[in-house]
Amino acid sequence: MNLFGGNSTAAPSLTESIFGSSSSTTDNNPSNNNNLFGDKSIPQQPPRSESRKCKRPRTRVPDKETPKQTLHRRQAQSQQSTLDHFTISTQDYQHNGGDDELFADIRSLMKHHGVVILRNALSEQDVTTITAIADDTQRHICNALVAKKIPYNSSVADEETFVYKELAVRCKGRMDVRYDYDENVTTAATTYLPSSLIELVESCAASILHGAEPPSLVYSGWIFSHPGSADQPWHTDGSPLFGNNGINESLPSYAINIFVGLHDADELLVLGPTEFVVGSHQMNPEVVMDTMIDTAVPAVIGKGDLLLYDYRVCHRGTANLSSVLSDLPPPSSQSSTASGAVDKNVGETSGSGKGVVRKVLYQMYARPWFKEHLNFGEKSLFDD
Repeated sequence: MNLFGGNSTAAPSLTESIFGSSSSTTDNNPSNNNNLFGDKSIPQQPPRSESRKCKRPRTRVPDKETPKQTLHRRQAQSQQSTLDHFTISTQDYQHNGGDDELFADIRSLMKHHGVVILRNALSEQDVTTITAIADDTQRHICNALVAKKIPYNSSVADEETFVYKELAVRCKGRMDVRYDYDENVTTAATTYLPSSLIELVESCAASILHGAEPPSLVYSGWIFSHPGSADQPWHTDGSPLFGNNGINESLPSYAINIFVGLHDADELLVLGPTEFVVGSHQMNPEVVMDTMIDTAVPAVIGKGDLLLYDYRVCHRGTANLSSVLSDLPPPSSQSSTASGAVDKNVGETSGSGKGVVRKVLYQMYARPWFKEHLNFGEKSLFDD
């Protein structure tokens, strides 16, 4: 046995040195082939027939769409069979296989598609609890912005971006708020979130990021997409670990994000679902950006659903059309209007006050060695 855990005396390659042996020889002793991910070997990219089980429908997006055209496109894309390939429901596992089979399927779907939708994951009471925390957080942050006369969602803020310790606005109308930063916003996420949610997302993360050590909760936060928010640029959540040299696409998941659905599915089509290029975690991101965007699908989730995706998947948040569409479905009881979610003086600064704010709780989990560099500021919003 040599320094790198293999039985051969030949010098290992660079990738073998870092991740462990990639030899095809069978070895039932995990200690001989453990790597940075805690696996026996780096899983190879599955055959094309396995990783792409369904034909990728291409939807030509006009250079300029009206809001109604955008909504109709979202509705048509959400009905494609593509979504069925990575959507499962907790109800299907209550009597058939139980949790073990559920988490095994989540892991398999994530490996092949990079995106998983888990229906009926949370109870109605859990959703109510989380939504109340979201509304309170949004109210607190928006009132502080108004007090400083900082526009965050108005016609004069089209190019406005800013960062504080507690939040960042990097795209018109879309606010990323740190949930676990300090007492100015709230204390640790696990203090307030329902224990059933914490247990479920931790189990999901452990099933995907399995290894010698359990995954770490890297970050917890909120996305508030206000009426009139813009489409995000297409992006992945981080740079490849080893550059665009083909290694990154063959690695197992090392970081994932989990979204919690707080809106009805029909309402979300108007408020702006997140769109994904399914399977792009196994592709060169530059190629995906250049050639695969027209295969993207909106991951439409309802209240109590979870959306899980690999850190490397190409995606974007989409525009909130609720202020310009007259046929918006009636807001659910937990949905906040742009003016109603904050104090009455916020409406003038934030925009027209019409429409509904999309709220998303998200949590990022990663293998213990992975470090995320969050793009937030050093100054607190609440400093004088």
